[in-house]
Amino acid sequence: MKIAVTSSGPGTEADMDDRLGRCPYFVIIDTDSRAIESFANPAADASSGAGTKAMQALLDKGVEVVITGRLGPHAQAMVDETEIKAVTGRSGKVGQVLKEYLEGNHP
Repeated sequence: MKIAVTSSGPGTEADMDDRLGRCPYFVIIDTDSRAIESFANPAADASSGAGTKAMQALLDKGVEVVITGRLGPHAQAMVDETEIKAVTGRSGKVGQVLKEYLEGNHP
């Protein structure tokens, strides 16, 4: 499974970003291989539709779970229409947020 966290920078030491559509980066962990990938959010500077564009980028990467602080209405609509699961209300360092999720500390 691939899990993405919204991030202020690349890597697990970065702070999680509260926003999905306009976060600067996503950090993805593949739970099967334990590989970690960071990529710049292609929607961060979009003039409109950032939530939809960000969610599409995550879907294109095969992400099944996204962890963030909050979802805007367009990102929420994509969560409702796709198989991707969203976990909101999180904060802290990306690595810690991932660790907590993998240990089952989530709703």
